[in-house]
Amino acid sequence: MKRVYGKAACMFLAAAVLLGVFTGCGKKEAATLEIPEIDYTVPEWFRDAKFGVFIHYGVYSVPAFGDEWYGHWMYIPGSSAYGNSDIYTHHLETYGGAEVFGYKDFIPDFVKGIQTWQQNGGAEAWAELFEAAGARYVVPVAIHHDSYALYASDVQKTYNSVAAAGVDYVGELQAAVKARGMKFGVSNHFAENDWFFDEEAGKNTDLTDKAYAELYGAGGGKTKAHVKKWYAISTELMDKYKPDLLYYDFDLANDAFNTYPDANRYLMLQRYYDEAGTWEGNEGVVCCNKYGAFTDAQALPDKERSGLAVISACYWQSDTSVGKKSWGYTTDEVYRSGEEFICALVDIVSKNGNLLLNVGPRADGSIPEDCEKALRTLGAWLDIYGDAVYATRPWLVYGEGNAQNEGDSYVYSGSDLRFTRSKNGASLYITSLGTPENGRMEIKTLREGAWNAETVASVSLLNGSERKPLSWQQTETAFCITMPEAPEGPCAVEITFKDGVIPPVATPAAAETRAIAYCGEKGLTLGTDHVTGAQTVRSAGEAYAAYVLDFDKLDDQLTLRLSGASEGKITLRTDGLNGDIIGETKVSPSEDDYRSVFCAYTPQKGVHTLFLTFEGNIELSAFRACSEKRINEIIEAEDCDLTHGSVRAEPCAEGGQNLGYVTSGDWAVFLNVDLGEGAKEVYLRLAGSGQSCRLRLDSPVGPVLAECGPADTGGWGSYETFRYDIAPVSGVHDIYLTYDTDRSDLNVNWLAFSDGTFTPDN
Repeated sequence: MKRVYGKAACMFLAAAVLLGVFTGCGKKEAATLEIPEIDYTVPEWFRDAKFGVFIHYGVYSVPAFGDEWYGHWMYIPGSSAYGNSDIYTHHLETYGGAEVFGYKDFIPDFVKGIQTWQQNGGAEAWAELFEAAGARYVVPVAIHHDSYALYASDVQKTYNSVAAAGVDYVGELQAAVKARGMKFGVSNHFAENDWFFDEEAGKNTDLTDKAYAELYGAGGGKTKAHVKKWYAISTELMDKYKPDLLYYDFDLANDAFNTYPDANRYLMLQRYYDEAGTWEGNEGVVCCNKYGAFTDAQALPDKERSGLAVISACYWQSDTSVGKKSWGYTTDEVYRSGEEFICALVDIVSKNGNLLLNVGPRADGSIPEDCEKALRTLGAWLDIYGDAVYATRPWLVYGEGNAQNEGDSYVYSGSDLRFTRSKNGASLYITSLGTPENGRMEIKTLREGAWNAETVASVSLLNGSERKPLSWQQTETAFCITMPEAPEGPCAVEITFKDGVIPPVATPAAAETRAIAYCGEKGLTLGTDHVTGAQTVRSAGEAYAAYVLDFDKLDDQLTLRLSGASEGKITLRTDGLNGDIIGETKVSPSEDDYRSVFCAYTPQKGVHTLFLTFEGNIELSAFRACSEKRINEIIEAEDCDLTHGSVRAEPCAEGGQNLGYVTSGDWAVFLNVDLGEGAKEVYLRLAGSGQSCRLRLDSPVGPVLAECGPADTGGWGSYETFRYDIAPVSGVHDIYLTYDTDRSDLNVNWLAFSDGTFTPDN
């Protein structure tokens, strides 16, 4: 596996040190190491799989109350679990309190439970259920924060399921899953063990008894010994089980996991990728990236209990649970229906992602009936409509309708539609996320004038390997499909074409356009943006890519995100390879890994096919039409040029739009902002309840221009204008609005840079 050490990586490291990510979790004993860039591509099997099952099963399944953090909360008076359950009081009333009954005392009952699971053929029964659910990969938690290993561990010599129960849970499940053709991963949550059992709260309990240090941890935070133990657990899981996927929880982003040269997260990642290349039959592996532990180009971005509002440029995964309150089994769990996860899966797939859906078995290994029902409902739907999901790719537009994924809630109607396409680009799939209204599916995106329906060969309702022909007509307002026997609930149709090519649809020129979202090309190969993880297009010599764009604004420049090695010329033509030249720019190599290049063009109106013709070695990640942004002028937040993560524009309480719905690690960038001879202050119009953000220069991890907030304005719709002094900066720069691991959601209406002459009043 190729590795390079570059400028962007060093910037990322410097930012991580400045941020002090999770620094409250232990004393830092050494400076962090240089962060390598890793040449990685998400494997094809994972892009085709779309759906996997996650399993939280362990000692916490025995008390079955509150959530899977039972061992944490039971020692802390006055604490409240994530499901709002008072575990401490429950433990006191049920078991006499932690002073007389510690977490370790649940282990004998778990040993009996996992033996029952084995005796009842649990691995085979689970594999049958997961296959019936339509899962293409399975990921059990091999070791949770409580450090009880569910496999033959040489590190946790006492506290593992083989030593105690004679059951290699991970190994048995892997064999059963692989036998049914599914991929297999493991989840390692040991990184959090150093604080999970609160030693201070656990005084006068077994937590301070060193006889149980292997289970409860030695305390003292993220010491070298803790990190090395985590690394040893990681490597033994690789060596023993050769997993197709590795999942880590949030603490891996802590600087302690990139401090020691012989045990760190990057060494783990490199070893995993390298070793996987030697495993027989391996088709590529996946490592999940959460909260900035890695860059999105080094590992798969994973969003816990949340989704995205737009198509992601890089492949990603959303993980959530059938249970609303807990990841592990609890007797008071609130379960969600399979129909909800049908919608979740389709929504996520339309935005270039996978769904990893969790179940929490009982201590005896039985799957709760509501969990099983949800999985089988999902599987039954996929048996009929799976062609619109498996092995598909996102189309130019993810869908239409009012509903979006608001975090971890999936409520849709028949007017909410999602688009996917076949890998070969021959079929377009439209899925209605509810029962089609009045027996018709009306697709506004494919209306007359916006989409050419002349080459449509057939429209049919999916029915497994069969198809049910449907009648259709295109009007000025929609592409209307008549469904006389419209099924109840979500359903999917397929449109095929006489020439085997899906006609393009116009997308707003002012919105970010992914380089791979072309409607035609010649002479291009695909690559990877080593910062964002997005797929890129590369030329060597003469080549072109064509895009159908709606020039709905009088923009006058195209901002292109190019690799630093790009060298040559880019010409902009309209409506043909020999069409009118509206702009051109020469590109020279840069020391930056990626940078923004500005190309002025003659303003256009209406829908046109834009041909980007390349001469030389050009690598393009994305582009957007925009107008010049200048010092002493208000820059509307929604006019950002590129976004990363879930951040999006929404109606603003003051009129127009604002940016909101952000989570940790998201960013928005305003490209080519002309700061003139020197900006020395910045104004932001903000609304929030004590949240913050940062303005950075030229990179999402670049120098911090301003710490913005905390803004406690009284709520998301109550705006105030804030002024911040900045170190003088001049010239043209890209300005990044970032939300880091210690920041959170904040609504931004507008911003303005000033040399001292601008005020909000003028």
